[in-house]
Amino acid sequence: MSPRPKFEVIVWVRKVGTCLALRDELVGLAADEPHEVSECEGIVEFHWRFDSFAKAETAAAALAALRQRAEVVLLRLSNCDNPQASFTFKDARDGGR
Repeated sequence: MSPRPKFEVIVWVRKVGTCLALRDELVGLAADEPHEVSECEGIVEFHWRFDSFAKAETAAAALAALRQRAEVVLLRLSNCDNPQASFTFKDARDGGR
């Protein structure tokens, strides 16, 4: 079994009528299918995993184009080895990153 990738980009999307179209936009911007998708209490979580911070940061920056959409609840880049180094991209409504 291979070790778990060290970095993860997470996007939470409200499950509303535009969720499927937004999913397609996310996949297009990330240039890859998510490694995991789950749903809980009206939120769909998309997870992309990466071995390098640079690749994770590039994907997060591409996905950040959608962070101002009302359906996007969270965009986070997580460092699985160092949770203190993880950060959440805030949208323009919250003053930006």
